[in-house]
Amino acid sequence: MGRSTPPFAASKTLLQPLRLSVLLATIVLILSLGFLAYTAWRSANSLHPLEETGHQIYMLQQADLAITKILASTFDHDISPDDPAIAKVRDTLNEVLQDGGNLDPTTPKKVALAQQYLTAPMAQPRIDLVQALSLTRQVVALESGLQHAAIKDARSSAQTEFTVAASALVITPFAFIILMFWINKRSFQSIKRLSALLNTVGTSQFTEVKSPPQNDPFALFYTHYNEMVRRLNDLAAEAQNHTDNLEGQIRTASETLLRQQAELENGAKLAAIGEFSARLAHELRNPISGISAALHNMEVELSDPEQQERVTLITEELDRVTRLLNSLLAHAPHDHEVPVETSTQRLFGDILRLFAYRLPDSITLTSEIHDATVSLPRDTTRQILLNLLKNSAEAIADQNATISVTVTTTDDTVTLIVTDTGPGYPDALLESGIRPFRTYKPSGTGLGLSVVQRMVEAIGGEIYIDRAQQGGALTKVIIPAHTPANK
Repeated sequence: MGRSTPPFAASKTLLQPLRLSVLLATIVLILSLGFLAYTAWRSANSLHPLEETGHQIYMLQQADLAITKILASTFDHDISPDDPAIAKVRDTLNEVLQDGGNLDPTTPKKVALAQQYLTAPMAQPRIDLVQALSLTRQVVALESGLQHAAIKDARSSAQTEFTVAASALVITPFAFIILMFWINKRSFQSIKRLSALLNTVGTSQFTEVKSPPQNDPFALFYTHYNEMVRRLNDLAAEAQNHTDNLEGQIRTASETLLRQQAELENGAKLAAIGEFSARLAHELRNPISGISAALHNMEVELSDPEQQERVTLITEELDRVTRLLNSLLAHAPHDHEVPVETSTQRLFGDILRLFAYRLPDSITLTSEIHDATVSLPRDTTRQILLNLLKNSAEAIADQNATISVTVTTTDDTVTLIVTDTGPGYPDALLESGIRPFRTYKPSGTGLGLSVVQRMVEAIGGEIYIDRAQQGGALTKVIIPAHTPANK
């Protein structure tokens, strides 16, 4: 399983938008307060020089007034340089120089020059007072003009600062609201995206998040979500495989159960047929014995060799039928026939000659038999071949066709192949194999091939059905046999 997200990490991720909003609000508030503080400080600093300049102008005006009074009071007599009033003016000018609150850089020089005019020895006191008064008034005029300009600039700056501050107070809340709206929208988009992903999990549609945004507050959740999706996909695949295996096992068990049920039904039918066969054998044995005895008499009395051979073949077949009936009556259908030595040419050739008499002219019977002396269950082998020939003839019916029989031998087997050019075995039979009571003929019983199969298996042989190269049926029977050298 993937790593689980710690609770504190999830809380941190969920609170990240709120923390960012609070941080931005704090920053905006600090910037606003800082700007207001800066404007107040700047206004205060701009007023301080004006305050000093006003004080300097006031003292210059006092000096101007004092000089004017001195000139007015001494209009009719001489002025003494040591007059206390003049000394007071000099002190005032000296204080102006020491304060240094001037706006014009030439003010200190002019004030110092006016002070010199008022310092003894004064050659012409009245003229010196007039010069000092003129300089003082020049300085007052210059400083007043500069003060007025500075006040005007300060007022303009204050107006600008007020406008900026008012605009900031109006714009900042709107900007903050827009910023908060953007943050909330971005956060809600992330929550919406996460909700959609959880909905896909609820509908068992496990889809990974491809390239999640790195700046998304839920980026960590997407990583764990992808790990969870991969694990869920693995579990879903395992569950599907388990389900498929269970379905396969159930299907196999059902097929086995149906096959066993069919075999039980077939067994019951075979048991009923066996009982019926035993009764029928009991009823048929006596008349067949009489027919066999009559044929033996005819065999002795006939002089024509060809007719005598036919009767001999019929007699042998009746003897075989009698042995089969005796086997049924002895309740020993599973007793294995004792192998006997025989010639393959005689064994299979006799059956082919006998069966050829009952074929219509439209069917041609051909054979290719490898002649050898072998030890095998003779009667069962003859019955197998006879049944296969009978099945081919019934399938061909009245059509023009050929039945071919091929017999080959090895040291321990005899291979019998019967082919025809008829309609061939149905596809359903080739797919499902030989089953008792399953027939594809309109008037069939479904026991022909089944009986052959039972006889072949009873003697330890094998049977195969397929399509012949000519398109008809092909039946291959392999029978265990021994040559005299390998007995």
